[in-house]
Amino acid sequence: MEKEIFVKRYSDHPEIIEIRDTTDCSRVVLKSNYPSNFPENKSIPLYLYSGGKKGTVLFFHGRGEKNLDYLRWFPATFAKMGYSGAMMILPFHFERTPAGHRSGELFLDPRTDVLRERFENAVVDGLTALNYLKWVSPPPYFLMGYSFGGFISVITAALDRSICGLSLVVTGGNFFHITWKSFVTGVMRVKYEEDGSCNREKCRKLHEVDYREYLNSLHKPEVEICSAPISCFEYDPLTYAKFVRCPTLLTGALFDIFIPKPSTRELAEMLPDATLRWLPSGHLTSILFKKTIMKGSIDFFEVKCEGKSAV
Repeated sequence: MEKEIFVKRYSDHPEIIEIRDTTDCSRVVLKSNYPSNFPENKSIPLYLYSGGKKGTVLFFHGRGEKNLDYLRWFPATFAKMGYSGAMMILPFHFERTPAGHRSGELFLDPRTDVLRERFENAVVDGLTALNYLKWVSPPPYFLMGYSFGGFISVITAALDRSICGLSLVVTGGNFFHITWKSFVTGVMRVKYEEDGSCNREKCRKLHEVDYREYLNSLHKPEVEICSAPISCFEYDPLTYAKFVRCPTLLTGALFDIFIPKPSTRELAEMLPDATLRWLPSGHLTSILFKKTIMKGSIDFFEVKCEGKSAV
């Protein structure tokens, strides 16, 4: 039987459904290559802000209901700074939210097999959007991920060697920290307590022993489905971090109650070429430092990635 590889078992070839110009950007709709059961996720909205010839930045937003307008500022501003900026709407968010649900809430499902599928959906769509940008926007290509979008950025960068630089903001890795210490995952902990499928001590032991053994056993980012002791190992950004070959700027928040500091530190330690900086803010208030984050990202790309192209 042929092995099924996470994300790679699906096509990432772009198929255009619609292109429409708006007042400040182009709205491109691509066909999703992931076989979702939700009709809202059969297409990928991509907002493209054309800029200069310095390169192209694909931006992945965070999980939630009200942060889109705030985060749209980043790809729009990249366009003003000589880059093309693009933002893809992630599955189960905003205009891709299935009826009867809130934006992003389906990524708080406690069933790890289900979450593996949803993470896979997001990365397949990310690679599809990235390949479209390679048709229409200038190289080199960069990724920027905010919060939950940082998870998707890390996995995408590990699977696509064309990425020349990565900027991650208020994000991390190792789902033990995120599941049991984050404010936002409280709903998952309640469900675990109700059905008895997991608990903090069991999860801690799995991550201290089994997860480390699993990480050490991996020699390439092509992860076989059902190869890990538990399925959440197969979509944790920490699993893919050591395979990211481009320079990475990781900006954490010192008072983050959504992404615990150990999660951010572990991700920085696992990435082969990472620079870690801290903001004197919380998770949500990090947006107050958007100009600092933007300047830091552009400076990082232009200094660390000058003249580089990924192999």
